[in-house]
Amino acid sequence: MYWTQYQNTGVLSFDMIQMESAGFSASFQFIWFLPVFLGFAVLGGIWPFHNWSPDGHVAAPTAVSMFHAGVLMKLGAFAALRVGVMLLPEGAKQWAWLIMIFAGVAVVYGAFIAFVQTDMKYMIGFSSVSHMGLVVLGVSTLNHDGLVGAGVQMFSHGVMTALFFAVTGMIYDRSHLVRYRLGAAKALPFAGVGFIIGGLVSMGMPGFSGFVAEFPIFMGVWGRQWLVAVIASISIIITAAYIMIAIRRVFFGPMPEKLEGHISPITALDKVAIFTLCSCMVLIGIFPAIMVPMVETGVENILRLLGGA
Repeated sequence: MYWTQYQNTGVLSFDMIQMESAGFSASFQFIWFLPVFLGFAVLGGIWPFHNWSPDGHVAAPTAVSMFHAGVLMKLGAFAALRVGVMLLPEGAKQWAWLIMIFAGVAVVYGAFIAFVQTDMKYMIGFSSVSHMGLVVLGVSTLNHDGLVGAGVQMFSHGVMTALFFAVTGMIYDRSHLVRYRLGAAKALPFAGVGFIIGGLVSMGMPGFSGFVAEFPIFMGVWGRQWLVAVIASISIIITAAYIMIAIRRVFFGPMPEKLEGHISPITALDKVAIFTLCSCMVLIGIFPAIMVPMVETGVENILRLLGGA
C-alpha cells in the first residue's frame, strides 16, 4: 500500500526539496512520523532513548566528548526536525503531544540525575540530556517561539557543553581526576572563569545565549500547553543548584594534599579556546539579532509547511 503511494507521488528521489512536495496522505504521515522522528531524535539524546549519551561522554576522550555534544547530538535534533517534521508535517501535528511529553520528562529527569552526580563528565552528560530535551520541547510546540528557541538552543548548548568538556579535560590532564572536591580555582583561575560562564549559560541567565534560547522555548510551550511549561520550569531551579554545587566543589573547595603544587597552569592555546567559546555565548546573549533572524528564516518555511500552525 505505502510503496504504491510512494510511487504515485511521482517523486522517486531522495532530494529533500522534492520530497517536501510529495503530498503524502494523512494516514501515511500518522503511521511513519514517530519512527522517522524518534529514529533521528535518539541521536539527540531524547528520553527514554538517552542512556547511550552520558556513557558515551564518560568513555570518550575530551575532543570526542566536545564533538559528541556540540555536533553529533545537534545532528540528531536537526535531522528529526528536517526529515520528521518538514517531510511529514501532518504527522507532526498529530503526534506533537507525545513528543512534548518525552521532551518534558527529559528536561526535568536529566536535571535531577545531573544533580546527584559526583563525576563531572556524568554531570555534563545528563545536563546535555536535559538541555537537548529543551530543544525537542521547542520543536514539539510547532509554533514560532518554540521553533526559534529550539534553533538558538542547539547553538547555545553546543558551545556551552563544548566549553564544559574542554575545561573538564584541562583539569583531568593535570590532576587525572574528574570527580568533585578538587579546589582548582587557585591553580586554574582562567578555567574556573570559563566554567562559571558556561554555568551561567546553562542556568539561562539574562545576558547569555542560554536565556535567548530558553525564554522563547518556554513562551512557545506556554502557548501550547501551560502545564508542561510549569513542570519543565522546575529544571531551571535544579540546573542552578547542580551548577553552583559543581563550581563550589570543583573550584572553590579544599584541594587534596596530593595535588598541592602539582597542577600546572593551562596553556595559552587553552585560554584562546576558552575565550573563543565564552565570547560566542556572551555575544549572542547581548546581541541576539546576530543569530535570531537567521533562525527565523528557516522557521518561517517550517510554519509554511505546517499550514501556519
